[in-house]
Amino acid sequence: MKYNQAKQELENVLNNQKTVEVSKLKELMQSLNLSLEPSKDKEVKFLRDEVRKLNQDVRKIKEWVG
Repeated sequence: MKYNQAKQELENVLNNQKTVEVSKLKELMQSLNLSLEPSKDKEVKFLRDEVRKLNQDVRKIKEWVG
């Protein structure tokens, strides 16, 4: 799930629902990179994964265009 989509879904849950499944909440929190335990290692890993995904997207676009 992408960040913006997760943000919209969480906003919808908070505004319109009274309950939410734990698994759904966990998925939203992971997509938004929210954690209950502060950890620089997790943040660094998340950011590296995001950069890796973006680099893959750039390569695909270059292949498609070039």
